[in-house]
Parts: sequence; structure tokens; C-alpha cells
Amino acid sequence: MAKLSMGGFNVQDSGQGSVNLPMALAGAVGGALVLGLVYGVVGRVVGEFSYVAFLIGAASGVAAMKLGGGRSVIAGVVAAGASLVAVLGAKLIVGAPEGTSWISYHTTMFDILFCYLANPAAAFFAAGTDKARAILKHLPI
Repeated sequence: MAKLSMGGFNVQDSGQGSVNLPMALAGAVGGALVLGLVYGVVGRVVGEFSYVAFLIGAASGVAAMKLGGGRSVIAGVVAAGASLVAVLGAKLIVGAPEGTSWISYHTTMFDILFCYLANPAAAFFAAGTDKARAILKHLPI
């Protein structure tokens, strides 16, 4: 249940304490947009590696969790949506080779698996569930 405090809306953490929801949402959107931009630019200049697209979701989820001070299903859903929008924006930056359509180039099974399924799943896993707590404790950030 959300409650209003002086710092914004706080919601219960899925494991303990409470989450500062505005900060978590800002972290989710900011992390997704920054890494989506990096993914798009690197994909345009060097080449697209779809199997690392899940890092957009991971960055979005971890940023939401760190800035919000915990995990929340609401932050996880927003992180998943923001990472999906960010990967679509990155795909627009990458473009498609001459003679192929954008849709056929960016909807291969590899892209669907890593960009459109694993990406938002990683964001939700990091920001919305308590299962990532043990894994994220090993990160240096």
C-alpha cells in the first residue's frame, strides 16, 4: 500500500523496508535510456550484438533498485517497460542494412529472445523481485 511522505510516495519493498517510488521510477527510466542510447550508438558504429541487449534491462532494474532504496513490483513493471522502449529506440538508431526492411532485420528469433523477452525480464527481475537480492549483493555498486 502506498503512503504519502515528505519525499514522495513510498511503497513496501518486496523483501523489507520501503521504496522511494519517484526515485525508483527515475532510476528505471534513466538507466534504460542511457544504456539504450549506448547500445544504439555502438550497434550503429561497431555492429549490433543482440545477446547483450539484456544489459539495458539489467541497468534499468539495478538503477531503479539502487535509487529507490529497494524493490517494488511497480518499479519492476516500469523498469521492464522503459527497457523495452529503450531497446526499440536503440534498434531505430542501429537501423537496417540496405535492401532489407527494418522489421524483418530486427525481428529475428535471436532479437525476439534477447531484446524483447530477456531485456524486460532482466529489468523486472532486478527491480521487482526479491530473488535478485543475493545476486546483486556481489556487485561492486
